[in-house]
Amino acid sequence: MQVEFNQINVVIKEINITIPSDEVTKAYEKYLVKIAKEIEVPGFRKGKAPLYMVERVNTEKIKENFCYDYVIDVFDKVAEENHIEYLLYPDIKDLQWEKGNDMTVKIQIEHEPQLELKQIEGLTVPYKPAILEESVEKFIADLIAQNTIIKDVEIAEENDEVEVELIVQNNSDTYTVSAIFYACSEDNDYSIPALIGHKIGDTLSLILSGKKIQTNALNADFNLVDDTEYSCELCINRISRKEIPALDDEFAKDMEYDSLEEMRAKIAEEMKLRIEHINIDIENNSTINKLFTDNPFPLPMKTVEYLAFQQISDVSDDNLRKLLLNRYYYMIMNQMVQLYIGNALMKEKPIELTDEMVEEYINHQAIIQDVTVEAYKEHSKIDFSSQDTQNSIKEYFILRQIAKTCEFVIEKEPPETENTESGTEKIEEE
Repeated sequence: MQVEFNQINVVIKEINITIPSDEVTKAYEKYLVKIAKEIEVPGFRKGKAPLYMVERVNTEKIKENFCYDYVIDVFDKVAEENHIEYLLYPDIKDLQWEKGNDMTVKIQIEHEPQLELKQIEGLTVPYKPAILEESVEKFIADLIAQNTIIKDVEIAEENDEVEVELIVQNNSDTYTVSAIFYACSEDNDYSIPALIGHKIGDTLSLILSGKKIQTNALNADFNLVDDTEYSCELCINRISRKEIPALDDEFAKDMEYDSLEEMRAKIAEEMKLRIEHINIDIENNSTINKLFTDNPFPLPMKTVEYLAFQQISDVSDDNLRKLLLNRYYYMIMNQMVQLYIGNALMKEKPIELTDEMVEEYINHQAIIQDVTVEAYKEHSKIDFSSQDTQNSIKEYFILRQIAKTCEFVIEKEPPETENTESGTEKIEEE
């Protein structure tokens, strides 16, 4: 057997195999004897037909099945003898064989890349750190949302939620369904400006699009055309309004602080350590991104595609499948970049883990999740003695060593596109 290897890129290897005719013929005859026991030939009992009759009746199917099974067996042998590691099953690109001749096979496999990083230390790394002040304001905004009260009112005002009985006329058919719209001066898929100023019990006659009706109807069992307009009657059954607390000293006192200033200061003090540790992870991830930018390499995309489709195998809705597929593509590719660069870093900068390092890593994770170390250990269910976890901890400390040599610069937000006539013309030309 003759085997030749051709490295297409850092993740794809081509294997060309030539198998002598006597080996193929021997394997084929053995396969024919085996398969003859399972094939029915007219005029013979199952498994009793002569081999030449079995082969004549099922020539193409037998040849196709034999070739595939045999090539997989040959590949497994080649992979074992040559210590070939690969991600998915081999992709047979070409197979040539006629009975009595040599068999030639061209196979491609995807494997993990073996990277050599040009520069590891002294990097200028763009990143977007978490800002303590912004995190405090988001925390307070969440507090306000949690303390927002929804109350029923009689007359609809701007941004009130209005529950209606909706009667839709579609040619000779009439549909009645409950629906929820917003009383809002901006007319969009969820709002109806005409609701403003109306009270419970009022009935409105309106023309609404099929899309707006079906977007807001509750448990509708009918189908309308999105861009078709329908005559509708809306009877207002309920009007709800959000009462959002004002952000002032009174709100702070309700939250058991003496003043708004003290509330911000104490929340910042409580969040400071967590934000520092979140920024450690942001620095580590940004360093990996920088290393990938400086040392770009292709990813095993067939493997990415396979893994992404595995994640959506139980999803039947086509639109949701497309949305989730894109997300899983992005997530899996990011995970692969981190994995392969992490492997390269451990090769370039090997370290030995100590118990103290493991405990420091656990403490870091507990702080980020805002739980005690004991709670993190109990709920994470992580086996800290496993090789994968050990590698993750090593990667963490290697990246912290590298970070000490790097300059982290805040990544600038892209400038907003000016809404000018010339700018519009340029976009249209492009």
